[in-house]
Amino acid sequence: MDIRAKYIEFFKSKGHKVYDSMPLVPDDASLLFTNAGMVQFKDIFTGKIPIPNPNIATSSQLCIRAGGKHNDLENVGYTARHHTLFEMLGNFSFGAYFKKEAIAYAWEFVTEILGFDKSLLYVTIHESDDEAYELWQTHIDSSRIKRMGDKDNFWQMGDTGPCGPCSEIYVDQGEEFFNGEEDYFGGDGDRFLEIWNLVFMQYERGSGGSLTPLPKPSIDTGMGLERVMALKEKKINNFDTSLFAPLMRKIEEISGHQYISDDEKNKRINPIQANTTNSYNNSSLEATKLGSDETVASFRVVADHARSVAFLLAQGVNFDKEGRGYVLRRILRRAVRHGYLLGLRKAFLYEVVGVVCDTMGTHYSYLKERKNVIMDQCKAEEERFFETIELGMQLFKKELEKILGKEFLDLEHSFNKNILRKIIELGEAYCRGIYALPSSKLMEFAQGAITLEALKIAIEKHNTDKQFKNSGIPFFSGEVAFRLYDTYGFPLDLTQDMLREFGLSVDMKIFEQCMQEQKNRSKAHWKGSGDSVKNGDFNALLSQFGENKFIGYECIQAESKILALLDSDFNKVETLVSGVEGYAMLDRTPFYPESGGPVGDKGGLFSDNPTSIQHVTAANNVLESTSSCSSNTPKNQDSKTLIQLAKVIDTQKYFGLNLSKIQTLKSLKTDDKVIAQVDSSRFEIAKHHSATHLLHYALRQVLGNHIAQAGSLVEANRLRFDFSHPKALTQDELASIESLVNMQILNQNLQICETMSIEQAKAKGAMALFGEKYGESVRVITFGDSIELCGGIHVQNTAEIGSFYIVRESSVSSGVRRIEAVCGKTAYTYGKAALESMKSLKEQLKTQDVLQGVAKLQAALKDAKNHVNKAKQSVKSLDYEEVNGVKLIVLKLDLIETKEAKEIIDKVKNEHEKVAILLLTESNDKVALTAGVKGISSLKAGAWVKEIAQILGGNGGGRDDFASAGGKLTDPKKLQEALDLAKQIARKSIG
Repeated sequence: MDIRAKYIEFFKSKGHKVYDSMPLVPDDASLLFTNAGMVQFKDIFTGKIPIPNPNIATSSQLCIRAGGKHNDLENVGYTARHHTLFEMLGNFSFGAYFKKEAIAYAWEFVTEILGFDKSLLYVTIHESDDEAYELWQTHIDSSRIKRMGDKDNFWQMGDTGPCGPCSEIYVDQGEEFFNGEEDYFGGDGDRFLEIWNLVFMQYERGSGGSLTPLPKPSIDTGMGLERVMALKEKKINNFDTSLFAPLMRKIEEISGHQYISDDEKNKRINPIQANTTNSYNNSSLEATKLGSDETVASFRVVADHARSVAFLLAQGVNFDKEGRGYVLRRILRRAVRHGYLLGLRKAFLYEVVGVVCDTMGTHYSYLKERKNVIMDQCKAEEERFFETIELGMQLFKKELEKILGKEFLDLEHSFNKNILRKIIELGEAYCRGIYALPSSKLMEFAQGAITLEALKIAIEKHNTDKQFKNSGIPFFSGEVAFRLYDTYGFPLDLTQDMLREFGLSVDMKIFEQCMQEQKNRSKAHWKGSGDSVKNGDFNALLSQFGENKFIGYECIQAESKILALLDSDFNKVETLVSGVEGYAMLDRTPFYPESGGPVGDKGGLFSDNPTSIQHVTAANNVLESTSSCSSNTPKNQDSKTLIQLAKVIDTQKYFGLNLSKIQTLKSLKTDDKVIAQVDSSRFEIAKHHSATHLLHYALRQVLGNHIAQAGSLVEANRLRFDFSHPKALTQDELASIESLVNMQILNQNLQICETMSIEQAKAKGAMALFGEKYGESVRVITFGDSIELCGGIHVQNTAEIGSFYIVRESSVSSGVRRIEAVCGKTAYTYGKAALESMKSLKEQLKTQDVLQGVAKLQAALKDAKNHVNKAKQSVKSLDYEEVNGVKLIVLKLDLIETKEAKEIIDKVKNEHEKVAILLLTESNDKVALTAGVKGISSLKAGAWVKEIAQILGGNGGGRDDFASAGGKLTDPKKLQEALDLAKQIARKSIG
């Protein structure tokens, strides 16, 4: 049964608008990831934005709970229902229907569509909710309705805000596998499984804890797809369902291990007769280990984490050292570690991720579209971790040995941990003389294949550990945990996950101290931000005025009225005095707000009434009135004669409101009429924006359709485009991309702007940015073969872009590349600078063919290096003149710089106890002398070179053991005279 499709279709038939799953990365600074179905409707529930029409909705929302406050990471694999990624089915009412309809819809879907036996259904309600009790009684016997307190059945978004009682629907899974003390209705056991939570948001909680009834109560419900699937397939564990079956088969194929579901494990526990003296061979023991709890947990961790990795990479999250990217890295590395436990020693997760793309790509098509690049990114990150995991595991084990002892660890390694614990338990009973053990327990004892001697060691160690734990002594070193994190890439929670198997924990005080000392690698702290925005008066403005009209596609100047003014904290005010910053909401605005890459427009607010306001000189860079939407624009109006009231320094959109951030030059009041005028930088921004579209198209043409935008910045003097690609681009690829963009510019493609439905746009082949919110009608911009959904400002013809140059290509993070480029005026400046550099190179190389000149220079450099090497060899093999036990070398070397001469002298001095060496080199009519002396008190290097330099018309000197001098090559005969004199002086001093 396709439960997702059934759910959506059911509520669609009830008039609900179907919403796509919003991105896993929410547009909400207070959340790390989207963690519930109501997140995309949060601003509606809190009143930040108006209620949509229709005012009832339904969705199947992907959620991640693996970081921040909502973090299930450490439990995944060890429980039946914890996941890092899951799907939440939900239906929502924004003041339309309430408890009666919500309860009726839920009962109808659960019993008639899903077909659950009514006799197995139970519900809980809040202890004070008599209305819900009466409504449920029309569907279910009162004996199966349980009242619960605030802890279980009262929901609230935060300390303040919308809240209310909730009602949960439970399914009785039966007594067969659930018979613990807590397995009763309302208990903490697993027999009664909650599948659907209906939240009745009917109150507003005040700062003092007071509850005020809401004028329009709302409904927020959530039902986990994975657990409903398990119930429908009669599985007691979500991981045993058909959702995960293809992943488990792939892990079996890769690892060679067998996945044992909970159902199979329960079937295999059959009492048999066994003898405690029997021992099993290694193959039998290995077969036991293959079905162990630890192996099963590792299967489940890998399967779950592969889903999260696939979706996060597909949605543009990339591996990083902080924030969401670091959470993604933690998820992957935890999966790799569990693969390591399965015996895998090279990248494997990417293959499981590929299966996720295939199986879930049917519904989430972007998984299939980006499958190859997702797998490449995953594999590259795995390979990086596998380079260090072995060394990290060695360090981890070494530290464990200090705490637990090598003998116990050897037993843990040799035998399945779960069976070892049972053996210890049985062994204690055995040693006390209690022999009447159940046959199934004896079988487990026998399967352990453990000797009584080894058992004794285990028992003694086990008891010692218990004494340790009771005294609170054993902690895993915080310093070692930090080394695992900092040097070997082991996230802290991965180390903690490994330690839980031994009942140990990290010394967090020391770990945190190490983190503080290593600030550059400190963990990112995600905190709510933008409190001023959060507390702004936006809803009041929307209720009073609605969204203000953007007219900037048609004009750059407009007569407008100030509808509202906000101070810098977004509080509504009637007046902004001169010299302050704030925000202006205009009834009709030509200013385009920052969106999707292009920065927000700048400009000014002006007045053309010099009699009422003191004159202020207008900014020089304000556009002249070439395009106006003013209803009564003064004829021959010159922007420099306008009176500037405020500078517009940015334009942003907040909850549908187009607000201009301003610096006032004169006092402004609500209802003032102004002339809004856009800065001339708008034209250059438009050029770079249109060039970004052409670049995106060119990238997909040259590199492939896996290219997806991962971020962009469009300014007046440059563009920056981030995109998914697993490796650096070659020079040929960059040249092809740049050429293709310039060809599109030279083709003089006209801008075609169309408005159509999102379905029509996709059918047309328009590229949409993942995570962007699009309405039912979208704006499509076409330049030749480039077709994209876009609401931004563009050139009318690609010829206006001028030219396009790629300035730089670099890495942003794992699997994400960045191209920086320029066009328009900046490209002209860039090209001119490049030509000037070329001209200078020609002059320096003394040739018009720069490439040929550089080739000659490289050849000359190569010859010079060869000559240096030969010179060094010639000195080494030189027949030294020996004078009174001193090696004397006086030599002229060609094409040798002073640096190389010094290296030769140092080498010779290191090889001999007593030596005097002088080297003469010449270059460009200049002569250099370099001398070294060792073990001789009668000859000083400084005086030696100084006297020789005088023959060459130069001077110099230095220390007694090393000196240098220079001269001019006016007469070639002087070189030989200098060499002869050098020998004479040395011989005389030494002799």
